[in-house]
Amino acid sequence: MDPWLQEKFHQLTRHRQDHILRVVDLMAKLAEIHGLPSDQAYLAGWGHDLARELSRAELLTEAERCGIAIDSWFQKEPVLLHGPVAANWLKSRGIDAPLVYEAIYYHTIGGVGLSPLAKALFIADGVEPGRNFAGRQALEEAAYQSLDLGYGRLIEETISYLQSRGLVPHPYMIAALEAFRGNPWTKH
Repeated sequence: MDPWLQEKFHQLTRHRQDHILRVVDLMAKLAEIHGLPSDQAYLAGWGHDLARELSRAELLTEAERCGIAIDSWFQKEPVLLHGPVAANWLKSRGIDAPLVYEAIYYHTIGGVGLSPLAKALFIADGVEPGRNFAGRQALEEAAYQSLDLGYGRLIEETISYLQSRGLVPHPYMIAALEAFRGNPWTKH
């Protein structure tokens, strides 16, 4: 593992480290089942939450430093920036892996037309065994069957969760849900 990545990992709380390890394990399973490059799945899992413990102010500062466009959603919920910030950190370290960059960048907001690797990371982050919510196991099983199915169902679950708390999902997530519901291959 890259020494910088290892150092960043060890700076995180034990809780976050454990989460990352579970995501890496689930990414390995999804990569094997769906024929994804294991090295990229591994790197995406390790890198996805490197910026998760930064404060709101630190995330906004880092995003600006990285040249990330800070839209109104990111202004309201800077925690969503931890994906784009982590992706840019890896890129600035010379890690040239566009699919890993995409996966890490979008794992907090979802999107339409994402690669299978990005869908796998969104799923692994959302349904790793440390997550405790009704239906978690069913979502994991759906992902083993099909990344599109698992991704779409998790998008549905995430939007439902956010709305139940009076929060508005990011437009990319809403667009992903609309695409999922309009795809005849993922009807459920």
